[in-house]
Amino acid sequence: MKFKFFLIRSISIAIMLILTLVSLVLAVVMSHASTPSSGDTLYFPWMLFGDELVPLLFFIPALIFRSRMCTLAAIITSFMNIFIRTSAIILFNETFMPLDYHSLKILWQHTDLYALEAAFGEHFIYWLIPLLLMGGSVVIYCCILSWKTAGKNYRRVSRKWVFFFSILLGLSLISNLLFLIFRMNTPESYLASRPLPIVSADLTNVTLRKLYERKDFQKIPLPESSQKILKEMNIIPAEKVETRTGTEHFDRIIIIAVESLDFSFIGAHNPQMPPGITPELDKLTGNYPSMKNYFAAAQPTSWALNALLLSRLDYDKDRYMDNLSLFSILKSKDFYSYYFSAASGKFGENRRIYKSAFFPDEQFFLEEWESTSRFIKESDWGLSDKTLFEGVFEQLKNSGKKRFIALISTMDTHPDYYSCDLTDEEKRNFPTPFLQALHNCDREIGKFVRKLTADPELYNDRTLIVITADHTATHGENFLKRKNFTPARIPLIFICRDQNIFAGLDTGKFASSIDLAPTLLHLTGCQIPETFIGRALFSPKNMAISRVFGDVLLLNTPAGEQAVNTREEDTPDKTAQAFRDLYHSHYGR
Repeated sequence: MKFKFFLIRSISIAIMLILTLVSLVLAVVMSHASTPSSGDTLYFPWMLFGDELVPLLFFIPALIFRSRMCTLAAIITSFMNIFIRTSAIILFNETFMPLDYHSLKILWQHTDLYALEAAFGEHFIYWLIPLLLMGGSVVIYCCILSWKTAGKNYRRVSRKWVFFFSILLGLSLISNLLFLIFRMNTPESYLASRPLPIVSADLTNVTLRKLYERKDFQKIPLPESSQKILKEMNIIPAEKVETRTGTEHFDRIIIIAVESLDFSFIGAHNPQMPPGITPELDKLTGNYPSMKNYFAAAQPTSWALNALLLSRLDYDKDRYMDNLSLFSILKSKDFYSYYFSAASGKFGENRRIYKSAFFPDEQFFLEEWESTSRFIKESDWGLSDKTLFEGVFEQLKNSGKKRFIALISTMDTHPDYYSCDLTDEEKRNFPTPFLQALHNCDREIGKFVRKLTADPELYNDRTLIVITADHTATHGENFLKRKNFTPARIPLIFICRDQNIFAGLDTGKFASSIDLAPTLLHLTGCQIPETFIGRALFSPKNMAISRVFGDVLLLNTPAGEQAVNTREEDTPDKTAQAFRDLYHSHYGR
């Protein structure tokens, strides 16, 4: 087959030139789109030529040895590069998150293909499949043409094109080496722009490491001696699985997890706080069931949400394990789940990790608020509590969902504290940024609760509002009388019309945030899974189990506090050993 186009006598060379050009264009698109707002383009050179390393390693031998197999390998890997880069641009266009273990896990686990639906609309499948078939046909056609002509024309054109493609190969090698040299000082946001060979190497490395870690996380059977101790303390149920479930009391559950709201920050609990600092929370504490010895199970926020939603203690390990979450279990009861946050989903890659670890049906971070409504960033972290609650109310009001669970994470009480709409008198009474943010947050919670309870569609006999904190304060001014900032007491308030549901609840018992998910499952008639470490607040358990960084469990009971190091060997203290065994039964050694 004869072919001549600008002195290019080989179809294979023409195809490779076109594919290389397309790859360079996609590199420019990704580089431009993922460039930070500062305009820093330091990483642009390694992005431009880096993707073509593998195809060129195949194509140069194909030119030299007139190998059809190497030609096909070069063309197929070039198409793979284009497909991967295009998919990353389309699917992850909001945050340009790295194409890696977590992002692929999300696409694999969530069969609703949330990313595709968000990018292309509800009926994307009707035109995406034909488009993919067309793309596949182009690949097959190019491969057939190259196969037919590969051996005939290389003899006449190989030298100059070997030289040309060798230059491109050198630039690609330099691009990849530059990234490896500078990656130690590369911001995490630049990882989306890694050359594809680096992406493949990182993905392989991380996947193998996660598979190895999974072996480390294999459960270790709980010794009978430890089981006996833990059953006597009501830490684990008398039966292996707690088959007895509660009654279905609620169809709508709204959880407000206030940022760093320490129990001691609420005026009703701490007379040393300035008068009138939290009037709304004081009122709710007095009018509804409110726990007095409820502790944060972990911190910071991601760890705290892990405890709240998975009833587990180790976020670092749990996000790589196959656990059931409060959201995924309630989905079996036709509950639709929301996670609402005031902060950016880019922070800590929370958007992709939370989707994969906690399984919400829908997530709203700063980027979603900005793209779907009139809201814009107000504080250093994102939306103000005022705006967040307005957006949440609109979403819940317009959703039309008969059954839902919503978790709301606020931000105003996080440094650098944010407040708005305070009067001059309030500013005088609460003269510091921390006190102003706390008072502002209290006011917005009160307004939101009143707005909810006044709406008959959202609030009725089957609605439960839960007010708590993500974790105890690791900051704040001089209103904490603790010597350190290990997990301590946080508020837990249950707001509903029929308070008789909580008539049997001992509000003075000790518990922690790993016990909230089992409690909510109990109140919705769901079975509590074996993966949960906590127990329902209605159980006889009277201990708060928290985890401190450094593999230390903190046990709080009416008798006092005890620390248990999960890495220590066997000790004469049988209680401490029982809790070590409990921890190892979930996470391995």
